[in-house]
Amino acid sequence: MNTNNKMGKILMVLPNDSLGGAEQVLKMIADYKVKENEIYIYFLKKQTTKSWEFLKEKNKDKVKISYSKFNLEFISLLFLPLRLMFKNFDYAYTSHVLITGLLGLLKKTRLVKIKHFIGRESTTVFNRFSGMKLNVYKLMYYLGYRELDLLICQTDNMLNEFEKNLPSVFSKIRVKTIANPVDLAIIKQKEKETIEINKDFYMVSAGRLINEKGFDILIKAFKIIKEEFINLNLIILGEGKERVNLENLIKQNKLEDSIKLKGFVQNVYPYFNKASTCVVSSRVEGFPNVLLQMISQNNRVVSTLCAGGIKDLKGIYMADTNNHVMLANVIKKSLRDNTDKNRELFDNELKNRSIEFFLEKIEFLLNEKIS
Repeated sequence: MNTNNKMGKILMVLPNDSLGGAEQVLKMIADYKVKENEIYIYFLKKQTTKSWEFLKEKNKDKVKISYSKFNLEFISLLFLPLRLMFKNFDYAYTSHVLITGLLGLLKKTRLVKIKHFIGRESTTVFNRFSGMKLNVYKLMYYLGYRELDLLICQTDNMLNEFEKNLPSVFSKIRVKTIANPVDLAIIKQKEKETIEINKDFYMVSAGRLINEKGFDILIKAFKIIKEEFINLNLIILGEGKERVNLENLIKQNKLEDSIKLKGFVQNVYPYFNKASTCVVSSRVEGFPNVLLQMISQNNRVVSTLCAGGIKDLKGIYMADTNNHVMLANVIKKSLRDNTDKNRELFDNELKNRSIEFFLEKIEFLLNEKIS
Protein backbone atom coordinates (compact mmCIF):
# COMPACT_ATOMS: atom_id res chain seq x y z
CA MET A 1 0.00 0.00 0.00
CA ASN A 2 1.30 3.46 -0.87
CA THR A 3 1.92 5.77 2.06
CA ASN A 4 2.05 8.96 -0.02
CA ASN A 5 -0.28 10.59 -2.51
CA LYS A 6 1.74 9.63 -5.58
CA MET A 7 0.38 6.72 -7.59
CA GLY A 8 2.69 3.73 -7.85
CA LYS A 9 3.45 2.24 -11.28
CA ILE A 10 3.06 -1.52 -11.72
CA LEU A 11 4.26 -3.49 -14.74
CA MET A 12 2.84 -6.82 -15.91
CA VAL A 13 3.97 -8.70 -19.03
CA LEU A 14 1.95 -11.69 -20.27
CA PRO A 15 2.15 -14.04 -23.28
CA ASN A 16 -1.44 -13.30 -24.38
CA ASP A 17 -4.79 -12.02 -23.12
CA SER A 18 -6.34 -15.43 -22.43
CA LEU A 19 -7.12 -16.35 -18.83
CA GLY A 20 -5.20 -19.47 -17.94
CA GLY A 21 -4.26 -20.08 -14.32
CA ALA A 22 -1.14 -17.89 -14.36
CA GLU A 23 -2.95 -15.06 -16.12
CA GLN A 24 -5.84 -15.20 -13.65
CA VAL A 25 -3.47 -14.66 -10.73
CA LEU A 26 -1.91 -11.61 -12.39
CA LYS A 27 -5.36 -10.27 -13.21
CA MET A 28 -6.39 -10.67 -9.56
CA ILE A 29 -3.31 -8.70 -8.49
CA ALA A 30 -4.05 -5.98 -11.05
CA ASP A 31 -7.68 -5.73 -10.01
CA TYR A 32 -6.71 -5.33 -6.36
CA LYS A 33 -3.68 -3.07 -6.84
CA VAL A 34 -5.39 -0.67 -9.26
CA LYS A 35 -7.08 1.01 -6.29
CA GLU A 36 -3.84 2.85 -5.49
CA ASN A 37 -1.61 2.27 -8.51
CA GLU A 38 -1.32 2.70 -12.25
CA ILE A 39 -1.16 -0.67 -14.03
CA TYR A 40 0.79 -1.10 -17.27
CA ILE A 41 -0.01 -4.41 -19.00
CA TYR A 42 1.98 -5.63 -22.02
CA PHE A 43 0.87 -8.64 -24.06
CA LEU A 44 3.21 -10.53 -26.39
CA LYS A 45 0.45 -11.30 -28.89
CA LYS A 46 -2.38 -9.47 -30.64
CA GLN A 47 -5.69 -9.10 -28.86
CA THR A 48 -7.83 -12.23 -29.11
CA THR A 49 -10.29 -11.88 -26.21
CA LYS A 50 -11.94 -9.16 -24.15
CA SER A 51 -10.88 -10.76 -20.87
CA TRP A 52 -8.98 -7.67 -19.68
CA GLU A 53 -11.25 -4.97 -21.09
CA PHE A 54 -13.48 -4.75 -18.01
CA LEU A 55 -10.45 -3.92 -15.87
CA LYS A 56 -9.56 -1.12 -18.28
CA GLU A 57 -13.11 0.21 -18.62
CA LYS A 58 -13.53 0.28 -14.85
CA ASN A 59 -10.26 2.19 -14.36
CA LYS A 60 -9.76 4.15 -17.59
CA ASP A 61 -7.14 6.57 -16.27
CA LYS A 62 -5.15 3.98 -14.33
CA VAL A 63 -4.91 0.94 -16.62
CA LYS A 64 -2.80 1.03 -19.79
CA ILE A 65 -2.94 -2.06 -22.01
CA SER A 66 -0.52 -2.61 -24.92
CA TYR A 67 -0.83 -5.49 -27.39
CA SER A 68 1.95 -6.71 -29.67
CA LYS A 69 1.81 -6.19 -33.42
CA PHE A 70 2.92 -9.80 -33.83
CA ASN A 71 1.27 -13.11 -33.04
CA LEU A 72 4.48 -15.04 -32.38
CA GLU A 73 5.65 -14.90 -28.78
CA PHE A 74 9.34 -15.34 -29.69
CA ILE A 75 9.33 -12.33 -32.06
CA SER A 76 7.44 -10.24 -29.51
CA LEU A 77 10.02 -11.11 -26.85
CA LEU A 78 12.73 -9.75 -29.15
CA PHE A 79 10.84 -6.46 -29.50
CA LEU A 80 9.90 -6.21 -25.81
CA PRO A 81 13.03 -4.17 -24.93
CA LEU A 82 11.94 -1.48 -27.39
CA ARG A 83 8.47 -1.33 -25.85
CA LEU A 84 9.81 -0.98 -22.30
CA MET A 85 13.09 0.87 -22.83
CA PHE A 86 13.96 3.47 -20.16
CA LYS A 87 10.62 3.16 -18.38
CA ASN A 88 10.45 3.20 -14.57
CA PHE A 89 8.21 1.01 -12.42
CA ASP A 90 7.70 0.62 -8.68
CA TYR A 91 6.66 -3.03 -9.05
CA ALA A 92 6.80 -5.70 -11.75
CA TYR A 93 4.88 -8.96 -11.53
CA THR A 94 5.54 -11.84 -13.91
CA SER A 95 4.41 -15.47 -14.03
CA HIS A 96 6.12 -17.01 -17.07
CA VAL A 97 9.75 -18.15 -17.20
CA LEU A 98 10.73 -16.58 -20.54
CA ILE A 99 9.20 -13.24 -19.58
CA THR A 100 10.71 -13.24 -16.08
CA GLY A 101 14.14 -14.08 -17.48
CA LEU A 102 14.03 -11.38 -20.16
CA LEU A 103 12.66 -8.73 -17.81
CA GLY A 104 15.39 -9.58 -15.33
CA LEU A 105 17.98 -9.13 -18.07
CA LEU A 106 16.49 -5.74 -18.99
CA LYS A 107 16.65 -4.72 -15.35
CA LYS A 108 20.23 -5.93 -15.05
CA THR A 109 21.31 -3.87 -18.07
CA ARG A 110 19.29 -0.89 -16.74
CA LEU A 111 17.14 -0.66 -19.84
CA VAL A 112 14.17 -0.83 -17.48
CA LYS A 113 14.11 0.38 -13.88
CA ILE A 114 12.13 -1.78 -11.46
CA LYS A 115 12.15 -1.08 -7.73
CA HIS A 116 10.48 -4.35 -6.65
CA PHE A 117 10.56 -7.30 -9.06
CA ILE A 118 8.30 -10.23 -8.10
CA GLY A 119 8.22 -13.41 -10.15
CA ARG A 120 5.86 -16.35 -9.81
CA GLU A 121 6.47 -19.86 -11.10
CA SER A 122 3.39 -21.00 -13.00
CA THR A 123 4.56 -24.56 -13.67
CA THR A 124 7.42 -26.96 -12.92
CA VAL A 125 9.28 -26.76 -16.23
CA PHE A 126 11.79 -29.43 -15.13
CA ASN A 127 9.02 -32.06 -15.08
CA ARG A 128 7.04 -30.72 -18.00
CA PHE A 129 9.70 -30.09 -20.68
CA SER A 130 12.87 -31.71 -22.00
CA GLY A 131 15.55 -31.29 -24.64
CA MET A 132 16.10 -27.96 -26.38
CA LYS A 133 12.97 -26.37 -24.92
CA LEU A 134 14.08 -27.10 -21.36
CA ASN A 135 17.56 -25.76 -22.14
CA VAL A 136 16.03 -22.49 -23.36
CA TYR A 137 14.09 -22.18 -20.13
CA LYS A 138 17.22 -22.89 -18.07
CA LEU A 139 19.09 -20.20 -20.01
CA MET A 140 16.42 -17.64 -19.10
CA TYR A 141 16.71 -18.63 -15.43
CA TYR A 142 20.46 -17.97 -15.56
CA LEU A 143 20.13 -14.72 -17.52
CA GLY A 144 17.48 -12.89 -15.52
CA TYR A 145 16.22 -14.58 -12.37
CA ARG A 146 18.96 -13.21 -10.12
CA GLU A 147 17.41 -9.75 -10.52
CA LEU A 148 14.26 -10.86 -8.73
CA ASP A 149 13.54 -9.45 -5.30
CA LEU A 150 11.19 -12.36 -4.63
CA LEU A 151 10.29 -15.57 -6.46
CA ILE A 152 7.02 -17.20 -5.47
CA CYS A 153 6.47 -20.95 -5.82
CA GLN A 154 2.92 -22.26 -5.57
CA THR A 155 3.89 -25.37 -3.60
CA ASP A 156 6.84 -26.71 -1.59
CA ASN A 157 7.24 -29.40 -4.26
CA MET A 158 7.74 -26.70 -6.91
CA LEU A 159 10.29 -24.93 -4.70
CA ASN A 160 12.21 -28.16 -4.08
CA GLU A 161 12.30 -28.99 -7.81
CA PHE A 162 13.69 -25.53 -8.54
CA GLU A 163 16.41 -25.90 -5.90
CA LYS A 164 17.32 -29.41 -7.11
CA ASN A 165 17.61 -28.47 -10.77
CA LEU A 166 19.14 -24.98 -10.51
CA PRO A 167 20.94 -24.77 -7.16
CA SER A 168 23.29 -21.98 -8.28
CA VAL A 169 20.34 -19.73 -9.23
CA PHE A 170 18.26 -20.77 -6.23
CA SER A 171 21.02 -19.80 -3.80
CA LYS A 172 21.22 -16.25 -5.20
CA ILE A 173 17.56 -15.24 -4.90
CA ARG A 174 14.80 -15.14 -2.32
CA VAL A 175 12.40 -18.05 -3.03
CA LYS A 176 9.27 -18.61 -0.94
CA THR A 177 6.17 -20.80 -1.15
CA ILE A 178 2.90 -18.87 -1.16
CA ALA A 179 -0.29 -20.78 -2.01
CA ASN A 180 -2.35 -19.55 -4.95
CA PRO A 181 -4.85 -16.81 -4.09
CA VAL A 182 -8.54 -16.47 -4.79
CA ASP A 183 -10.57 -13.28 -5.07
CA LEU A 184 -13.64 -14.02 -3.00
CA ALA A 185 -15.34 -10.73 -3.98
CA ILE A 186 -15.14 -11.57 -7.69
CA ILE A 187 -16.35 -15.12 -7.03
CA LYS A 188 -19.42 -13.83 -5.18
CA GLN A 189 -20.16 -11.48 -8.07
CA LYS A 190 -19.74 -14.08 -10.83
CA GLU A 191 -21.58 -16.93 -9.11
CA LYS A 192 -24.80 -14.90 -9.23
CA GLU A 193 -24.93 -15.04 -13.03
CA THR A 194 -27.61 -17.34 -14.40
CA ILE A 195 -26.90 -19.54 -17.40
CA GLU A 196 -28.84 -22.08 -19.39
CA ILE A 197 -27.48 -25.61 -19.19
CA ASN A 198 -29.31 -28.20 -21.24
CA LYS A 199 -28.10 -31.07 -19.07
CA ASP A 200 -29.47 -31.52 -15.54
CA PHE A 201 -27.18 -34.38 -14.49
CA TYR A 202 -23.61 -33.66 -15.52
CA MET A 203 -20.01 -33.58 -14.37
CA VAL A 204 -17.76 -30.72 -15.45
CA SER A 205 -14.10 -30.04 -16.09
CA ALA A 206 -12.34 -26.94 -17.39
CA GLY A 207 -9.03 -25.81 -18.87
CA ARG A 208 -7.17 -25.38 -22.12
CA LEU A 209 -7.57 -28.33 -24.46
CA ILE A 210 -3.94 -29.42 -24.24
CA ASN A 211 -2.31 -32.76 -23.44
CA GLU A 212 -1.24 -31.69 -19.95
CA LYS A 213 -4.87 -31.26 -18.85
CA GLY A 214 -5.62 -34.97 -19.36
CA PHE A 215 -9.07 -34.59 -20.93
CA ASP A 216 -8.43 -37.76 -22.95
CA ILE A 217 -8.02 -39.59 -19.63
CA LEU A 218 -11.25 -38.04 -18.38
CA ILE A 219 -13.16 -39.16 -21.49
CA LYS A 220 -11.92 -42.74 -21.04
CA ALA A 221 -12.92 -42.60 -17.37
CA PHE A 222 -16.33 -41.22 -18.30
CA LYS A 223 -17.05 -44.22 -20.53
CA ILE A 224 -16.58 -46.49 -17.48
CA ILE A 225 -18.72 -44.24 -15.28
CA LYS A 226 -21.57 -44.33 -17.83
CA GLU A 227 -21.98 -48.06 -17.23
CA GLU A 228 -23.37 -47.25 -13.78
CA PHE A 229 -24.61 -43.68 -14.19
CA ILE A 230 -26.24 -44.03 -17.59
CA ASN A 231 -27.90 -40.58 -17.55
CA LEU A 232 -24.75 -38.70 -16.61
CA ASN A 233 -23.27 -36.15 -19.03
CA LEU A 234 -19.83 -34.53 -19.25
CA ILE A 235 -19.21 -30.85 -20.04
CA ILE A 236 -15.65 -29.67 -20.74
CA LEU A 237 -15.07 -25.91 -20.70
CA GLY A 238 -12.11 -24.52 -22.66
CA GLU A 239 -10.49 -24.34 -26.05
CA GLY A 240 -7.16 -25.49 -27.46
CA LYS A 241 -5.11 -27.43 -29.96
CA GLU A 242 -6.31 -30.87 -28.77
CA ARG A 243 -9.95 -30.25 -29.75
CA VAL A 244 -9.87 -32.42 -32.90
CA ASN A 245 -8.15 -35.31 -31.09
CA LEU A 246 -10.68 -35.15 -28.27
CA GLU A 247 -13.60 -35.02 -30.70
CA ASN A 248 -12.24 -38.12 -32.43
CA LEU A 249 -11.86 -39.91 -29.09
CA ILE A 250 -15.45 -39.05 -28.20
CA LYS A 251 -16.65 -40.47 -31.53
CA GLN A 252 -14.56 -43.63 -31.14
CA ASN A 253 -16.23 -44.29 -27.80
CA LYS A 254 -19.71 -43.38 -29.15
CA LEU A 255 -20.18 -40.67 -26.53
CA GLU A 256 -21.26 -37.81 -28.82
CA ASP A 257 -24.66 -37.54 -27.11
CA SER A 258 -23.17 -37.41 -23.62
CA ILE A 259 -20.05 -35.21 -23.90
CA LYS A 260 -20.07 -31.52 -24.79
CA LEU A 261 -16.88 -29.60 -25.60
CA LYS A 262 -18.33 -26.22 -24.70
CA GLY A 263 -15.34 -24.10 -25.72
CA PHE A 264 -14.15 -20.99 -23.89
CA VAL A 265 -16.65 -19.43 -21.49
CA GLN A 266 -16.23 -16.11 -19.66
CA ASN A 267 -17.78 -17.34 -16.42
CA VAL A 268 -17.16 -20.90 -15.23
CA TYR A 269 -18.74 -20.55 -11.79
CA PRO A 270 -22.39 -21.30 -12.67
CA TYR A 271 -21.28 -24.47 -14.46
CA PHE A 272 -19.34 -25.61 -11.39
CA ASN A 273 -22.21 -24.70 -9.09
CA LYS A 274 -24.85 -26.77 -10.89
CA ALA A 275 -22.64 -29.81 -11.61
CA SER A 276 -23.12 -33.15 -9.89
CA THR A 277 -19.34 -33.30 -9.50
CA CYS A 278 -16.34 -31.26 -10.70
CA VAL A 279 -13.15 -32.90 -11.98
CA VAL A 280 -9.51 -31.93 -12.56
CA SER A 281 -7.90 -34.65 -14.69
CA SER A 282 -4.49 -33.08 -15.39
CA ARG A 283 -1.25 -34.97 -15.92
CA VAL A 284 0.92 -32.15 -14.56
CA GLU A 285 0.28 -28.69 -13.11
CA GLY A 286 2.09 -26.04 -11.12
CA PHE A 287 -1.10 -25.94 -9.07
CA PRO A 288 -4.53 -26.00 -10.75
CA ASN A 289 -6.30 -22.71 -9.95
CA VAL A 290 -9.47 -24.20 -11.36
CA LEU A 291 -9.52 -26.55 -8.37
CA LEU A 292 -9.99 -23.54 -6.07
CA GLN A 293 -12.75 -22.21 -8.31
CA MET A 294 -14.48 -25.58 -8.13
CA ILE A 295 -14.38 -25.86 -4.33
CA SER A 296 -15.90 -22.38 -4.08
CA GLN A 297 -19.04 -23.69 -5.81
CA ASN A 298 -19.38 -27.41 -5.23
CA ASN A 299 -19.04 -29.91 -2.38
CA ARG A 300 -18.04 -32.72 -4.76
CA VAL A 301 -14.61 -32.09 -6.32
CA VAL A 302 -12.24 -34.70 -7.76
CA SER A 303 -8.61 -34.11 -8.71
CA THR A 304 -5.67 -36.13 -9.92
CA LEU A 305 -2.48 -35.71 -7.93
CA CYS A 306 -1.04 -33.53 -10.70
CA ALA A 307 0.72 -31.03 -8.41
CA GLY A 308 2.15 -30.63 -4.95
CA GLY A 309 -0.24 -29.27 -2.36
CA ILE A 310 -3.34 -31.13 -3.55
CA LYS A 311 -2.96 -33.77 -0.84
CA ASP A 312 -3.24 -30.98 1.74
CA LEU A 313 -6.75 -29.99 0.62
CA LYS A 314 -9.28 -31.58 2.95
CA GLY A 315 -12.45 -32.92 1.34
CA ILE A 316 -11.03 -33.39 -2.17
CA TYR A 317 -11.43 -36.81 -3.84
CA MET A 318 -8.02 -37.78 -5.24
CA ALA A 319 -6.76 -40.12 -7.96
CA ASP A 320 -3.37 -40.92 -9.44
CA THR A 321 -2.43 -39.22 -12.71
CA ASN A 322 -2.63 -41.13 -16.00
CA ASN A 323 -4.99 -43.74 -14.55
CA HIS A 324 -8.46 -43.53 -16.10
CA VAL A 325 -9.75 -46.61 -14.23
CA MET A 326 -8.83 -45.17 -10.84
CA LEU A 327 -10.20 -41.77 -11.84
CA ALA A 328 -13.50 -43.39 -12.86
CA ASN A 329 -13.81 -45.18 -9.53
CA VAL A 330 -13.04 -42.03 -7.53
CA ILE A 331 -15.58 -39.99 -9.51
CA LYS A 332 -18.23 -42.67 -8.93
CA LYS A 333 -17.51 -42.52 -5.20
CA SER A 334 -17.91 -38.74 -5.22
CA LEU A 335 -21.33 -39.15 -6.85
CA ARG A 336 -22.48 -41.66 -4.24
CA ASP A 337 -21.22 -39.97 -1.06
CA ASN A 338 -22.89 -37.40 1.16
CA THR A 339 -20.49 -34.44 0.94
CA ASP A 340 -22.31 -31.80 3.01
CA LYS A 341 -19.40 -31.67 5.50
CA ASN A 342 -17.07 -30.46 2.75
CA ARG A 343 -18.64 -27.01 2.58
CA GLU A 344 -17.06 -25.86 5.83
CA LEU A 345 -13.70 -27.41 4.89
CA PHE A 346 -13.66 -25.70 1.52
CA ASP A 347 -14.77 -22.31 2.86
CA ASN A 348 -12.00 -22.33 5.45
CA GLU A 349 -9.45 -23.16 2.76
CA LEU A 350 -10.60 -20.28 0.57
CA LYS A 351 -10.49 -17.77 3.42
CA ASN A 352 -6.83 -18.60 3.94
CA ARG A 353 -6.14 -17.93 0.25
CA SER A 354 -7.66 -14.46 -0.14
CA ILE A 355 -5.92 -12.08 -2.57
CA GLU A 356 -5.47 -9.64 0.32
CA PHE A 357 -3.61 -12.25 2.37
CA PHE A 358 -1.52 -13.22 -0.68
CA LEU A 359 -0.35 -9.64 -1.30
CA GLU A 360 0.23 -8.98 2.40
CA LYS A 361 2.63 -11.95 2.45
CA ILE A 362 4.51 -10.53 -0.54
CA GLU A 363 4.84 -7.10 1.09
CA PHE A 364 6.00 -8.69 4.34
CA LEU A 365 8.72 -10.68 2.56
CA LEU A 366 9.87 -7.64 0.56
CA ASN A 367 10.07 -5.50 3.69
CA GLU A 368 11.79 -8.31 5.58
CA LYS A 369 14.47 -8.42 2.89
CA ILE A 370 14.93 -4.65 2.93
CA SER A 371 15.24 -4.52 6.72
